[in-house]
Formats: sequence, C-alpha cells, structure tokens
Amino acid sequence: MNAQPPLLHTVTVEVNLGSSAPGDSVLVALLGRLTPTGAWLREGEGLIGLGQAASAAASGPRRFPELAQWWASVSWNPNEGTTPALSPLSPVAFTSVAFSAESDYSSRLIVPELLISHREGRTHLLMISAEPHEAVPGTADVDAVLARHGLRLKAGDPLPELVAEGSAVPQLPKTSVEPGTHSERQYMNAVTAGLSAIAEGTVEKLVLARDVAVRAAAPVHTGALLARLAQDYSECWTYYVHSTSAAARAVLGATPEMLVRLRGDRVSSRVLAGTVDRSWSPQEAEDRLLRDAKQHREHDLAVQSLVEQLAPLTESLQSPADPRVLQLPNVYHLASDVTGQLTRNDDGALPGPLQVAERAHPTAAVCGTPTREAGQLLQMLEGLDRGPFAGPVGWMDTRGNADFGIALRGAVAEDTGGPAQCPTQFRLYAGCGIVANSVPEDELAETRAKLRPMLAALGLQ
Repeated sequence: MNAQPPLLHTVTVEVNLGSSAPGDSVLVALLGRLTPTGAWLREGEGLIGLGQAASAAASGPRRFPELAQWWASVSWNPNEGTTPALSPLSPVAFTSVAFSAESDYSSRLIVPELLISHREGRTHLLMISAEPHEAVPGTADVDAVLARHGLRLKAGDPLPELVAEGSAVPQLPKTSVEPGTHSERQYMNAVTAGLSAIAEGTVEKLVLARDVAVRAAAPVHTGALLARLAQDYSECWTYYVHSTSAAARAVLGATPEMLVRLRGDRVSSRVLAGTVDRSWSPQEAEDRLLRDAKQHREHDLAVQSLVEQLAPLTESLQSPADPRVLQLPNVYHLASDVTGQLTRNDDGALPGPLQVAERAHPTAAVCGTPTREAGQLLQMLEGLDRGPFAGPVGWMDTRGNADFGIALRGAVAEDTGGPAQCPTQFRLYAGCGIVANSVPEDELAETRAKLRPMLAALGLQ
C-alpha cells in the first residue's frame, strides 16, 4: 500500500447534458471528446471520471483488503446541502484489480477530480478535491475545474448545460497488429496440454488466454476509442481505469460479464460461459449452445463456482435452472443471472464491495475448477502475466454500492506515448474455457472472435 487516506472535499451540481443526433447517446458523444481517468457506461448511462483527486495502489495476496482499508479510511467533507446521505451522487472510486496475486501489475483505486453521472435522464457533476471548494456550487471554483478538462457550463433553463469545447470527436490513427507473447500454434499446444490435465483428473475446466499486441502510428485518443466501444457494444459495460503508475497502467474494454453488482444488501452477477461465433444464425447458435453437453458443462461449472464462493457472504442465492442465450455483435453466449441477499455481521454491517469481489474472484468462467489447481496450470501453460485482464474492474461508492465487471474483451495500454495519457501501444487478451472434448482449433477460433471488439475499435479486423 502506498498512499495515506486523504481528507477530500466535494461539491455536487445538477446540469443538463444537452442533446445529440437522433439515436445517439449524449453521454457517449461527450465521452468521445474527453480524456478520462475512469469510465463505466452501458446503454447510454453511467459514469465518466476526469482528473485524479486521490489514488491508492496495492499488490500481492492482500491487494483486496488493503485497497478496501484505504477506501474506508478516506474522510469526506461535503459542501453544505450535498452530504452523502442527501446527495443523489456519492463519491466513487474507479477500480481495477489484477487477476493474480503474483502479477507484476498493481491494483488501483482512482478517485476522479470530476465525476459525471448520467442516470435515468438526470446528470450530476461531483467535484472532488483535497482543497475546500467554494461555498456555493457554480462559482469560479467549479468553472475552473471544468475548464481544466475542456468543459464549461452554458446558461440554460431550468439547469445549466454541460458543454465540451470543440465540436468533433478526434480521429483515431492507423494501427497494426504485432505478435503476442506466443504464437497461435503455441496456444493450441497449450490447449492440448490442458486437455491432458483434464483427462488425468487434475482439473475439470481450464480457461486459457492468449495475447496480441497492437501499435498505433500516433497517440490514440482514449475517449474516442471508448466511445466506439460504447456505441458498438452498448449492451456490454464499457470500462476504463487509468493510472499514471507504470505498474498499474490503463485497462479498457467492453465486458459482457458482471462479477458482482451491489445495491444495498442485494447482490447480483451475470455469468457467461459457452460460446459460439456470430457466423451461425441465431437459431443455429441457440440449438448448438442449448443442446451441446460440452457447452452446458462449461457453463454449469462457472455458475457453480460463483455460487459456492459467494455462499459464506450471502443469506440466499438464486440461479436459473437453465441458462439463456445472449446475443452480442461478435459472439453468442450461454448466460445466467444470479441474484441474492448479503448476510449482515453481528454488528449489522454488510460485507464491503471489495470483500465480496475477492470472494467471487476468480470464477471458473475466467480461471477454471478447482480454482487452485487451475491457477497453477495457467501459470505454466499461458506463460504470460494477465495483469488486470479477467480481474475485477468497475467502481464502488461510499454507500457500499458497486459494479465490478470482469475485465474481458479489452486491452491494457502499455504506454502513455502522447499528451493527456494517450497511448500508442496496447496488449489485447482473450481466453476460452477448456473442458473434455474441447478442440484446439475451435478454441483458437473463439479467441479470434473475442478479440474482435477491441481490434475493430482500433480500426482493425
């Protein structure tokens, strides 16, 4: 742990987000012209964080509790009339946790200087600083914060309108794909080795990942890149967590999978496992997914692992008897939505968001089962550091609410090669669940389909 908990001051202002072209999301359009430090969007709603008021990093096996301890120790001094109990917007920390305790990448909490929240047609700004704000929102103090991020307030009725300077979303530069850590042939060999371990009874399921590298001819505007993902994959959760620390780096993508969502004492999760490419028709894909014993086994193991891991923290968990088919632009998945209620301790307190995330991570959907044996095999067969890939990513607030997706269908920015933390190098990851009867060539093809969202967003096929 490398940061002391600060005293932070907040001011909340409600604004009008304006309008965009018919059918477009105003929040996505705004994101395309900003350079965020954090983002979490789905179906045109969500959060954008700009700047950094405070941050904390942790690594190793205690990364979850150390980050949780820091967040719980932060002191808040809300502006009069905008206390956390009354304000419609609570302070938020964008969160990215490394997949493995052995990772060289650090896990990170980022508290933005400016948080934009757009939900149910209402938009709020939350300004956070280590220095006290002006007593009245909307004064020069607020204007100065907005100006630092290319924003301003324009007079409006009944609310001021939030306006981004500049009218166009920046164009993305040309990019090219470079070899990953291992070749495609080596990946298929790893799948074959995983199948041998399954046949020997070492594991029931193993989720093997591979990577590819992408290099841009010029710095990539992260807001424009995220806007592409949010527009093309609106039914997924578009995520971004940036850090100036070289050990943390930035992670971004559009994940279809929710590790845990917390609202008060309610917990929910979306489990995905079992995949076919969109080259199949919807009916063919449904028949193949719902009737294939291999696909069902892969999915059942993922649901079972989540339920078992969350059981100590919950009074009840419900999962559907049969999964449904989720259609995404690049693939079809078997999907199950698990819901339940958290257990309070003897003092009446609920488990914290990072405590719940630690219990849930990693599920069989991204690691395998049994977890310990699968994790050991991954280290041997993958031969790469996943970093934040397949780890929890999202946000948590001061009220115990949180969205932690699984960092899938995304990339890690490996440099900050231009101004405003705009990278030129990315490493993309994709993994597949290996069970008995898996075919190496089919699993390789599945990784190609799962790489498609980020490759397309970067202008590649």
